[in-house]
Formats: sequence, C-alpha cells, structure tokens
Amino acid sequence: MLTYKNRMTVAAHRGDSYNFYENTMSAFRFAIASGADMIETDVHLTLDGYPVLIHDDTVNRTTNGKGRVDEMLFSSLRELNAGDTAVYEQIPTLEELFLLVCDTKITLNIEIKEYYSAKNEARCVDCIEKTIALIEKYNMTDRCLINSFDAWVLEYVYKKYGKKYALHGFYPYWELKNVTINPDEYLYCACIFDNENKAHYDYLAEKGIEAWIGASVTQKSKLQTCIDNGARLITTNNPSDIINKLKEIENG
Repeated sequence: MLTYKNRMTVAAHRGDSYNFYENTMSAFRFAIASGADMIETDVHLTLDGYPVLIHDDTVNRTTNGKGRVDEMLFSSLRELNAGDTAVYEQIPTLEELFLLVCDTKITLNIEIKEYYSAKNEARCVDCIEKTIALIEKYNMTDRCLINSFDAWVLEYVYKKYGKKYALHGFYPYWELKNVTINPDEYLYCACIFDNENKAHYDYLAEKGIEAWIGASVTQKSKLQTCIDNGARLITTNNPSDIINKLKEIENG
C-alpha cells in the first residue's frame, strides 16, 4: 500500500514537463523541488537493451535527432540533445532516475512503453524485468508502480509476481489493449479518462481500486469536482500550479 502525505497526491507527468523539457533530469529535479509526491515517466529499450526515459517510439519530437529508439544503440542515443541550443539535456536512463530519488520520499510511476506483439515479446519482457530489477536493486518496491496501456504487460507482472508490485491501468478498461484477465483482479489504481463521471469513481471504489486523474485536469473547479468524486491522485505537467490550487481548495 502506497502512503500519501495529503488528501490528493501530486504526480509530475514526465517530470515538471510544463517548465522543463519532458523526461529530462532537469524536469525530474524540479518536480522534486516543486513538492511533487511522485514522478511519472516512460521507459523504452534501446537496440542494445538499455532502459531509457522517453515517451515516443521515436526521438523525432523530443530531440535534435531522427529515428526509432529500438533501432538506436545507447551510445548513439546519448549523443542527442533532448533540450535546446541553450540547455543541453541527455535522454536519461531509468537507473539515473532511481539514483536521483532513492534517498528521497518520491514515488515512481513507471510506464512500460514496450508493448506486446509476437515480434516484440522478448523486448517487452526484457523491459519489464529490467524495470523490476532496478526496483529491487534500490529497495523501492513500496514506492513504485508499474503502468501500461498494454494489459499484456500488467498481466505478465501479475501472473509472475502476484500483487507484489502495484499495477496502474486505465478506466474504462477499453482504453487498455490485449486484455485477457479482468483488470479488477489485479489493479492497484486506474486513471479515469471521463474524469467527471461519478459512476466511474464509484465502480473503482467498489472494486477496491484507487481512482486517479490525468493531466487534462488543470482548472481548480474541475479539480474540486474530481476530489469530490473520489480522486486520490492527479498526474500533472505543472506540479507547482496544481499544488497551489490544492492549497486554495483546502483553505476554502
């Protein structure tokens, strides 16, 4: 069971991605400095099997390079600039993020971006197992979630490890792909897409699954509605802004 400091936990989406380049060490550091409780990030494997933190399948949008992550050697990927001409940023490794947060109280929400297919099964399993190995290496089982839009990933972890690792899915469940087990059986939490629909919160509460909301919630009034509906966590691009809004809500 994860522990929370406040009524609503604040997770920094790809770090503080509003003020800094997403999924960079600067974005992660400033998310911590802003007071975020959790960092959400995305893991892909390079061609030679290094877990790196980047959202897209390609480096095109977030770096000065071109190409697919799974077709690039780690050494080549690290030569790219994920910042700009004034601020140079490397694409981080998953281990670098663990090193940053292991001595803090920050929780990690790690989204596995290697999805299942017959062709990609080995890489998908490799990404999951390397992520779990780092969770264990840094003794962070009670401070990490494994997250994916691919239910195959979540079901793999559940079938092999039971409920040792907290699993994060999405609701309604049609947002997930490759579902073969009812997610009610294994999810710790689910991010609600139709986040003003009280029935969704009630359904998850009945199943003992925490209801979370995503980065589309930025207005204070909508945030209040989600809290009233039962949301326990918000993932946000701008953690300091949401923290301020939560303080305003708390103070009436």
